[in-house]
Amino acid sequence: MNLHEYQGREILNSFSIQVPDGMIASSPEEAVKVAKIILKKTEKNSLVIKAQIHAGGRGKAGGIQIVKNLDEVYEKSKNILGKFLITSQTSKKGELVRKILLSEDVYFSEFSTPIEYYLSILLNRDIEKNMILYSKEGGVNIENFSKKNPNKIYTEVIDPILGLQLFQTKKIGFNLGIHDNESLKNFSIFLFSLYKAYITFDTLLLEINPLIKTFDQKFIPVDIKMILDDNALFRHKKYNLIRDDIDEIEREAYEAKLNFLKLEGNVGCMVNGAGLAMATMDMIKFCGGVPANFLDIGGSADLERVEKAFYLILKDKSVKTILINIFGGIVRCDTVAKGIINSFSNIHQDIKIPVVVRLQGTNDKLAKKLIQKSLFSIYSTDTLEEAADKIQEILHLK
Repeated sequence: MNLHEYQGREILNSFSIQVPDGMIASSPEEAVKVAKIILKKTEKNSLVIKAQIHAGGRGKAGGIQIVKNLDEVYEKSKNILGKFLITSQTSKKGELVRKILLSEDVYFSEFSTPIEYYLSILLNRDIEKNMILYSKEGGVNIENFSKKNPNKIYTEVIDPILGLQLFQTKKIGFNLGIHDNESLKNFSIFLFSLYKAYITFDTLLLEINPLIKTFDQKFIPVDIKMILDDNALFRHKKYNLIRDDIDEIEREAYEAKLNFLKLEGNVGCMVNGAGLAMATMDMIKFCGGVPANFLDIGGSADLERVEKAFYLILKDKSVKTILINIFGGIVRCDTVAKGIINSFSNIHQDIKIPVVVRLQGTNDKLAKKLIQKSLFSIYSTDTLEEAADKIQEILHLK
């Protein structure tokens, strides 16, 4: 689950990590009210407006703006809110900006310009351990910098039993060019707190870019990205309840306990089992189609869940045909067949696209008889090859 920047700040602040003062707003009028509070509190002449979307590259796309008066706050927040922001990490359509974060301008200082670093903590699946990735070069150009200068990107592996050690925080600090005792002490405290937040919230990625060191030797995360493990969301219900990092169809699937991911294609898929789903999607690509979704109904699917899965696929108007590929083990083929028939019975007038069904396994013969007796326009096949041929015929690929 992706968190917004303001949510990441809230979490880090709860671990005694200093973050820039900030408040969220959902309208230009609210933004002006919030700006007055922040400017009065910080006693600074400027603040930053930051679009809250689940993608990086906001600065280059105009999603981060520095403002110096309330008129600018109103105009620039009006230009950001309710608009689709397109960055290098979004689709061509972009992401809709529903909220903005009005933040203290931590770069505003009459003493010295802050020093920027890049730092992230992530799970390295290859070695099954957490890892800290860091560099002296932080900021908006970190991606290009890492490609051109891979030798200047450092890593530190954390033992899962021992956890982060003091010698490691000092090593990371030295590699970042932090040598004086006070700065190194502050950095170690910051890093221990950051790692504790990462572990406590079952985080898959905690990225800070940039992390800055101020003139008074403090370390402040300016931009925060956090991704929580979906499997652990039951421990973090506060953020699970306000989840908005998925679209409406994916939200419905999540609530129905269906494994669903929207893709850009023309063949809707309904499969049981992740491995079979991937094989089915490969087959669709091989025969010339493009999968419109990943949809695994799971091994314990019942009639209601099968019918819900059918509804979700039909919501995608780009789908030209639906392929249902079920291997009956725990879930019986006749249960799936009944779910399909129920869907047709309830919304038959809206089903104007061909449906290809391949059912093999427990009660597959009974399932095929149920489909044949239903008299609905459902094409039943015995093998994946037959299903592929039918898909090609429907999409006029033969």
